Amino acid sequence: MKRSNAIYAVVMMGLIVTAVAAAVTFSSQRPAPIVLDENASFTGYIENEGAFRFHSIRIYENVTGIHFVLNCPGNDFDLYGRWGELPSLSEYSFRGYQNGGEDLNYYEPEPGIWHLMVNSYSGIGHYDLIIEFE
Repeated sequence: MKRSNAIYAVVMMGLIVTAVAAAVTFSSQRPAPIVLDENASFTGYIENEGAFRFHSIRIYENVTGIHFVLNCPGNDFDLYGRWGELPSLSEYSFRGYQNGGEDLNYYEPEPGIWHLMVNSYSGIGHYDLIIEFE
């Protein structure tokens, strides 16, 4: 193999590995598919304390309130929500403050796409997020 072909092959392999690594990293942080039905539930697993998972829902114009229940037995997971953009620990439209899971209501939500983040404040494990529209 010529030296120029070998260099080209090494460069291409490096680009492919970088692209695959970026795709895997990006896909694990992207929101889940948008839920189009009126009541929704999500389930998930958080593997590391301090880690988070995203979910997204569509809120229609006739919705006057949303009731969220986050069950996470034996763990303290927090729920954050934000209209139109991904929430973070410092930027959100609402968040739960309960120890353990969450049971909260959010009234007069803007219609459109809402992104939700389940964050492990402490603990790791399974969670269920139940959403009911009013």
